[in-house]
Amino acid sequence: MTYLPTDLTVTVCSTHPHALHLAVAGDLDYESARQFTHETNQALDTHHQEHGPLLRDLHLDFSGLTGIDSSALSALLLLHRRTHPAGVTLHLDHRPVHMTRILELTGIADHLTQDARTPHTAAGTTPEDQVGKASAP
Repeated sequence: MTYLPTDLTVTVCSTHPHALHLAVAGDLDYESARQFTHETNQALDTHHQEHGPLLRDLHLDFSGLTGIDSSALSALLLLHRRTHPAGVTLHLDHRPVHMTRILELTGIADHLTQDARTPHTAAGTTPEDQVGKASAP
């Protein structure tokens, strides 16, 4: 799928069998939320292909984030829906003040970053099955 150009970038900073570090820079908003979802899913799929179902921590570095809106929260919830059942904990690192504020106002920061070490999987699937599959939009 082709996305309209935005100033959002999602960059793989480092990868390890048990951890993946991505840097998110620019505006994460209505215009870029689909791109964010696509690029993070692509990074997860690539990690799964290279390392198998070993991923346990996904670190998102938001130090370069310049803007955020409610669409970003939806994209983060979609990401959580994919990673948490697979036993992968999200880490929202280096959050700027405007991101911290919207997470506090909505009360979802704790939900997004809860420890996924004891996964709750969908019926009939294993945690390994979940991380290897992109969520449907």
